[in-house]
Amino acid sequence: MAYYSKGGATEEYAKVITETLTTQGFSVEIHNLAHDIPDVTVFDTVIVGTGVRMFRVYRRWKKILKQKTLLNKRLFLFLSSGTAIEKPDEAVEKFLRPIVEKYHLKPELLISFPGKIPEKWAKLDGQKETMKPTLAAAWAQQIATMIQR
Repeated sequence: MAYYSKGGATEEYAKVITETLTTQGFSVEIHNLAHDIPDVTVFDTVIVGTGVRMFRVYRRWKKILKQKTLLNKRLFLFLSSGTAIEKPDEAVEKFLRPIVEKYHLKPELLISFPGKIPEKWAKLDGQKETMKPTLAAAWAQQIATMIQR
């Protein structure tokens, strides 16, 4: 599991995914891409997540996706995005699909989780808590089922 997060949403989702997979009996290493870019050659399965800011995924996240050995791995990609609060499929198509195509990746699953809305942008009468950790846990369970087959 590798992730890059600035606002904290992606990190929270990464921790939920890691915890869910661990409780299913999987050994999971978690890497914060702000600190290191892991060499993925030693892993059979790779899960990578990022956030979106100003309608762009973080550049640091792309460094792991450039590793050619990813083409031989079971790959799962996620992001957290404000767009995914109301339109998660649109966020996948807008932010993940172009990267998948650019790097010729073949992920088994792509998903976008609702990110955090900065307090200064939150509407006074709107929903302030947008994160949905249960979605990440369910996604991790789906990954566990796929790997066990």
